[in-house]
Order: sequence, then structure tokens, then C-alpha cells
Amino acid sequence: MVCTCILALVVCTCASGMFVSRLNHDPAVCSFDLVCVAEMADSKSKRLALWSSLRCLSTTMVMSFGIYGNVEVVNELYSGADGLGPERRVKIPLPFPVEDDMSFGEVKALLEADYPTRDLVFLKDHAIAVSGKYDQLPEGFSHAFLIRNPEKTVSSGIKLTEKVGFTAEQYAQMARLTGMKGFGFGNLVDLVDHLESWLGKPPVILDADDLQRDPEKMLRAFCQALDLPFRESLLKWDAIKDTEIPWHTSKSMLAIHRGNGAYENALKSTGWVQSEPKPADISGFPKVLLDIIEEARPFYEILHARRLKPDN
Repeated sequence: MVCTCILALVVCTCASGMFVSRLNHDPAVCSFDLVCVAEMADSKSKRLALWSSLRCLSTTMVMSFGIYGNVEVVNELYSGADGLGPERRVKIPLPFPVEDDMSFGEVKALLEADYPTRDLVFLKDHAIAVSGKYDQLPEGFSHAFLIRNPEKTVSSGIKLTEKVGFTAEQYAQMARLTGMKGFGFGNLVDLVDHLESWLGKPPVILDADDLQRDPEKMLRAFCQALDLPFRESLLKWDAIKDTEIPWHTSKSMLAIHRGNGAYENALKSTGWVQSEPKPADISGFPKVLLDIIEEARPFYEILHARRLKPDN
């Protein structure tokens, strides 16, 4: 049962472990603490938070924006605080120590710190990780969302879980254990509504199918909507070894993802490949997976209707 719970958090990317801070200019591991934050000088870096759900190509977006000039990448640290920090919500036995100093407040402080040599501070995380914690969202950020048809996210997710011995029933059970609303899409809708009320403008929403269909066109529109200069480096990049990831992230999460291959395709990628997205084949899915898709669909459709459209 313990192993089942651990793998559940692997699937949902809510199990996260010890913080490591890997700066792009220095691959050495250093501890995460507020002393480092306090030492940083003033800067005028642009700041962008990308919110997504499971299996939406969000890690590929990290690869894309990871070489946008000098970039400070913060990858799923709110998920880390939610999974293994003192405020973690899924309190089940895990083979990782609870990190008493890994709080939402510390993640917020890291994001709000000054990065004088950086052009961009880029956060990628999941909306469920900040559900009920909106007071811990960072100041000074623009916010964007990456969505994907839930038929594709569930299809991709079940393939990963099968690698670690999960059944469809266990996958569905563990997805619900984490408290995801509409398989995470409901949490995205809630966050969109909150940010629009807080910031007074609608966040930018990008659909993964549109992005794959015409990467350059959609990334140009995405950057324009966010007041970011478009750069050709968003289209092509170098692959990264999973032992050399230059992001602020969780060491335990990286170890987990090495096991299930969640980051594998993104890390091996070298650019966006323009192609017509194919529909997911869900014809053989059991009812328990079809139910998850149907729970997610109305929330996805709300977001899809508000997305950055290719013809805009």
C-alpha cells in the first residue's frame, strides 16, 4: 500500500522531495534558503508563470523558454511544497523526509527575489499545487496557461503509470486522492478566475494542439500577448541530460521522473516539430478512465474557448 501511494504521487507530480537550487550559470547544487534570496540585488527581469496540468507538454515549454537569453527557471517548486513541505496536503507514508523548511512562503520569496543578470524568471507549475494558497502567489508576474485535450493527457498519463505497474483503476484512484478537480482542469479554471480578478486582465491561454500545429505562429502570438520579444531560440534548443538539469527543482522529483520517464521526451527534444496533432485513441479505455476524461472535459472546454486562437 505504501508503494502504491508513492507511485500515485509520482503520477500526479505531487510527491516532491528535497529542494536543490541549480542555477543556469552554476551547475553546482546549493541549498535553498532565504539567505541566498536576501543577497540578490535589484533587477528588472521579466517574470512569467506558466500554469498547467498533467501531461500537457509543459516541460517542453520549459525547454523552449529555458534558453530565452539568461533565464532563471523554477520548475514545480509549489508542487514540491504541496507534496513534501510542512503544509503538504496528501499525508501518506513516503520514502522521503518531510522538509520542514520547504514552505509555500519560501517558494514565493525565491520567485520574488531579484536576479540582476537574468532577462526572464520563468516558473512552470501545476494549478492544483496552489489551490487554496493563492495568497502565496508571487507578485510581479505575468501568468499564462498551457492546456491540452484531456483525452490526450489521460492517455499519456496511463502510459506512464503502466511503466510502473499501475492499473487504470489505481491511476484513477490516486488521481482522486490528490484532490484534483476535474483532473486538474477545474483547478486551472479556478486559478484563471482568481488571476483575472486579482490582476484585472485575462491570463493568456495556449492549447498544446495549436502549438504543435504551428509552433512559430503560436509562440509569436504568445510572446506578443505577454509583451515578450519573440526569439528564434524558442523553436530550437539543445537536449539536456537528466543529471544536468539547470533549473530550480526538486531532487526527489527528478529521481521519480527518471524512473517513470515523465520528463524523458522533453529533455531529449531539440525543438518544436510542426505537425498535425492526432486524436488520442481511447476506444479501449475502461469506464474509470472515460469518467476522468468526462469530469475534465467541461473545464477544458471553458479554457479552450478562451485560448489564444491561431487566427488572432
